[in-house]
Amino acid sequence: MMTLPENLQTTLPEEVFLLGIGGMGMAPLAVYLAQAGCRVRGWDDNLKAPIRALLEAQGIEILDTPQVGSVDSSSLVVRSSAVDPAHPLLARCGIDAACLRRGEFLARLAAGKKLVAVAGSHGKTTTTGMLIDMLRAVGFDFGYVLGGLFSDGATPPARYSATSPWLVAEVDESDGTIEGFSPAVTLVVNLDWDHADRYRTEADLRAAFARLFSRTSEHILLPENFPSEEGAAAPVLRFEAPGINFNLDNANAALQACRLISGVVPENPLAAFPGICRRQDVIHREERMRVMADYAHHPTEIRALLGMVKHQSEGPVWVVFQPHRYSRTRQFAREFAQVLAAADRAWVLPVYAASELPDAGGTEERILSEAPECLEAVSPADLNGVLDRALEKERPAALLFVGAGDIDRMAARFVRDRQQALNWREGLSTGAVLRLGEPLARKTTIGIGGPARFYAEPATEADVAYLLREAKSLGLPVLPLGRGSNLIVADAGFDGLALGFRHETWQRLELDPEGRIVAGTGVRLKQLCSFAAKNGLGGFEFLEGIPGTVGGSLRMNAGAMGGWTFDVVAEVTFIDASGALQTWPRERFHFGYRQCREIAQGLALSAVFASGQSGESESIRARMDSYAGSRKESQPREPSAGCIFKNPEGGHAGRIIDELGLKGLREGGAEVSAVHANFIVNTGGATAADVIALVRRIRETARRERGVELEPEVLLAGLKWEELL
Repeated sequence: MMTLPENLQTTLPEEVFLLGIGGMGMAPLAVYLAQAGCRVRGWDDNLKAPIRALLEAQGIEILDTPQVGSVDSSSLVVRSSAVDPAHPLLARCGIDAACLRRGEFLARLAAGKKLVAVAGSHGKTTTTGMLIDMLRAVGFDFGYVLGGLFSDGATPPARYSATSPWLVAEVDESDGTIEGFSPAVTLVVNLDWDHADRYRTEADLRAAFARLFSRTSEHILLPENFPSEEGAAAPVLRFEAPGINFNLDNANAALQACRLISGVVPENPLAAFPGICRRQDVIHREERMRVMADYAHHPTEIRALLGMVKHQSEGPVWVVFQPHRYSRTRQFAREFAQVLAAADRAWVLPVYAASELPDAGGTEERILSEAPECLEAVSPADLNGVLDRALEKERPAALLFVGAGDIDRMAARFVRDRQQALNWREGLSTGAVLRLGEPLARKTTIGIGGPARFYAEPATEADVAYLLREAKSLGLPVLPLGRGSNLIVADAGFDGLALGFRHETWQRLELDPEGRIVAGTGVRLKQLCSFAAKNGLGGFEFLEGIPGTVGGSLRMNAGAMGGWTFDVVAEVTFIDASGALQTWPRERFHFGYRQCREIAQGLALSAVFASGQSGESESIRARMDSYAGSRKESQPREPSAGCIFKNPEGGHAGRIIDELGLKGLREGGAEVSAVHANFIVNTGGATAADVIALVRRIRETARRERGVELEPEVLLAGLKWEELL
């Protein structure tokens, strides 16, 4: 048992304001201060709901939008190292005093304590958590500040003790604040060169640890294979850490520290250890596959993690990796590639910058270039879809989400949506299709936009009703898809359920006993016109060149050449806004220019068409060809969504835009067509943002020069025109 100092008092500030309070280092510190009686307030622009709940349960005030005066000038301000010292929030709040970084402040708190500093490159948080668990198990009185959260959600990540001098905490070398600590006991779990932005060589990093050893007053605990005791002024104790199993090494380190500090060890060490969040977390299981999330972000950590999982798994192991920091990626690009190549399949996300500025030499491309045959690039927006399609073909034993950035949120999103899809599949017919992250760009005529969160192709009316009911219960918007004309999908995609009607059920096209045309919602208008001509039915020719389907034409009351869809509608079968299946005659609908209220609020399944006109097939086809020729001459051939703006009262949008001289106006890859000014075409590589910017410029010019408000006709999925214009 080690001796206690005579003075147990530590001076604490009355009030502390924490910038970046939701971070894994900051949130436990906030809990510690609140338990110590400090008034704690804070702000974070990316605060997760569980962290907010944890903090608010401790009486900590979270400011959503701090302004001048919201932070008292007498408050001590502590910032996460991830928050730039020039952050505009500091100026907005009128704070001109220097802020302390989290590590600097913790060092000052620890100055009056007997600090047990847990240090090293890998496993600090896990080892600290294990030591905390063991000391609690033997009834030892101590305070602690973890650098993460316990997995059970019940064990607090920090504890203040007014009666004990002991404080267990992690000491971080990454930001240099390690230099401020003078521990009683230093426990080093391992050491690998990292943080090249601060330590240019491995010798620089080892020198920082040597200085920590020189400031350690009572004992230093090192792995048996630790190469140097340079700087050590206190006795050095060694513990076994063969490196075969990193969790066993961490546990042994914690056990030796527990024995040194308390004089005893638990009878069953770690029997009730809850684990640490983002450390080998199993977040989902299904059909012999487990999905895991882990904080590993150094090649050594990933190698150890992969080795453990492959040893435990009977089948392929897949990895999704998010590099953390440009400097680390530049430093270890080759090592990352070599380690990831050991997985059966590996995807690499863009680098999570943390607080770093972009570095062209430290992007994910560096990793990918080292092993292009083994590694696949993936974006966050496309991740769910890529994984979903891969899982349709093969089922791994383990799927790992690895990294120290926000990949945990991507993992949680994937698991949430996959579980939802699995639940939905139980309620769908066997002929239905259901996918995650389906790319929508190729399902639109303009060819732009991100993926749909959920995508389904129902096979029956019951499927449609079920999907609409489920989407409504979850508050998910629904996007019916035809040919994808008259539609712009946001670059970030559509956060809802997109429905495609490609199943044969929706391709029904026949005559009823009265000689009327019955067409399913998925029938293309060109098919409808050809069928009408073949059967000697006129009056449908105007629909020939509209690049849409029956469902879309009913929803928008599509028109051309002076004709409108509802001119030839007899009745429509649809699902109404309440989810009920209805069949209504034309007269019951409220339709007009580019809209039908009831179908816009629901979903059309089929329609009966009757024009009252007949004629020779050849003459009907001749009129269709004439209309088609007119369209080809007056409309662009490049990819487009069709007419962008509705015609204003008494005018034509295309003519107004043309007269304003806006043909050829460009934003990125989007351009106002030189053929028809009411078309925006994709000249190659256009984005939804390009189109939206062009729409804004056209509207502003028309308003300024003509006093005309041009309203978009094209639908915008994933965003709202009214919020953008």
